Amino acid sequence: MDPSSPLFQNSMQQQQNQQRIMELNERNERDKTARQKEKEREEERRKLEDEKILQLEKKLEEFQENARFIGDLASNFQAKNQDALNGRIYSLVRGLQDLDRMKGSFSDKQVPMDLLPYLDEGKNPLLYSKHCMEKTLEKNKAVNGKIEIYKKFRAHLMKEFSEEMPDLVMEYRNERG
Repeated sequence: MDPSSPLFQNSMQQQQNQQRIMELNERNERDKTARQKEKEREEERRKLEDEKILQLEKKLEEFQENARFIGDLASNFQAKNQDALNGRIYSLVRGLQDLDRMKGSFSDKQVPMDLLPYLDEGKNPLLYSKHCMEKTLEKNKAVNGKIEIYKKFRAHLMKEFSEEMPDLVMEYRNERG
């Protein structure tokens, strides 16, 4: 076949198109595989994060239980309970050391300072979240009210302008689309 013939050139163009399609398909597969791997890595990170949080919760619960038990022993102290008290104090110190070692794992976490008074008062931290959501809803309502007022003001302003300067308003509306 003659390389200058239209059939030969058309055949070559078809081969090039097929090669491009194959390259695009391969690239799409690589991208799909990369996205899948990224999704798996993200899921693994989440699992590790959840595991760290569960370990922290367990340590805090142990600490709280030891502190409660020490309070009970100390309030009703009897000499025969000295060994149990010493053991619990030792467990409490060991728990604090464990928590101190774990703190590096949570350096990227931030606790809102407003939450601390809730905890100091013995309230559930979820109450803090609830109050934050309620405040946010109230602010959202206020902002939405302001938006509505501005929309009404704009409509009223456009009405007044259209009565006073109809040509200018038409030009403005044409510019705005």
